Amino acid sequence: MYQRRRAKLRDALLREGVSGALLADPANILYLCGFSGEGVLAFGEELVLATDPRYGEQAEDEARDCRVVVTRERFLDGLRDALKDGFWGGKAGFEETLPYSSYLRLCEAFPEVEWVSVEGIEGIRMVKDEDEIRLIREAAQIGDRVFEEVISLIRPGVSEREVAAELVYRLHMAGEGPAFDPIVAFGPRSSMPHARPSRRRLREGEVVLLDFGALLRGYASDMTRTFWFGEPEEEFVEVYGITLEAQRAALEAARPGMGVVELDGVARKVVEDAGYGESFKHGLGHGVGLRVHEPPKVSPKGEGELEAGMVFTVEPGIYLPGRWGVRIEDLLVLRPHGVEVLTAAPKSERFSRGPREARNFLRL
Repeated sequence: MYQRRRAKLRDALLREGVSGALLADPANILYLCGFSGEGVLAFGEELVLATDPRYGEQAEDEARDCRVVVTRERFLDGLRDALKDGFWGGKAGFEETLPYSSYLRLCEAFPEVEWVSVEGIEGIRMVKDEDEIRLIREAAQIGDRVFEEVISLIRPGVSEREVAAELVYRLHMAGEGPAFDPIVAFGPRSSMPHARPSRRRLREGEVVLLDFGALLRGYASDMTRTFWFGEPEEEFVEVYGITLEAQRAALEAARPGMGVVELDGVARKVVEDAGYGESFKHGLGHGVGLRVHEPPKVSPKGEGELEAGMVFTVEPGIYLPGRWGVRIEDLLVLRPHGVEVLTAAPKSERFSRGPREARNFLRL
């Protein structure tokens, strides 16, 4: 598995005109050798991981097919002492996301190397192998179970922060915690796509929007569900149906070779034709893997085409400021002839009126 991934990186680097690279992004290090602690990874004629004594034992246990260097110096200084002359071949790459201060340290530690920023490193993770897909699927299943548990706790008087805390707790109990800080928004706060949980308490007859994901062995899931707690407004039912139709259209259209902008346009056209185009305020989706936001970017500003094995979200949304918002988000893996949806929590028009467990509290 790791040899296949390293071959993908080598091909990407060769396309950039370099044969080696210095990797500091924890997601890339985990992807290439399995180490989940702090360190830096030198990719050249061999793979060398530099870490400190806090992670020495962990590195020996987790890192696969690479030489581990445990140093009490700065990572780059310890790495410099461990590499033989010519390791980088005179020219090497670093990740686009490397901070400028780290770049200066890199140049100081290896002054003989010509360092260039390479774009293709993060892209090697776009197409997932079956081992990755299995972990993401399991993370999504954890999210589905936690969702069913948490909606049974939603009742008038509960606060957004209390629901968010329950999500985090239960995600830790079922997996390895949340993939990101959950979004929990009630009533008019649901019109803010990235609302942070507040102390606002739920009232009967309001929208509830939950957006969260599970983490499992470094891999993330992501989902959003929206429902009305009680009897919904007629326009909410209409908007929910439009959002769901837009999502279904995109799920049915997605195919390898399709441009990411084109797929975004499939869902956006449904929303625009219904008269809510200005209320769809974000892209249709994003890649999910070792990070909850990674390529591909499925939006009007995205680039490239979809490939089989990509894992990404499809999450159209309609937001009416000061009133409420609707977002329906599922996680999928693209297969040669269509999509495999990994999230399974209910999202039908009937669900938009409130899950059975939540509605039961209205009768108490």
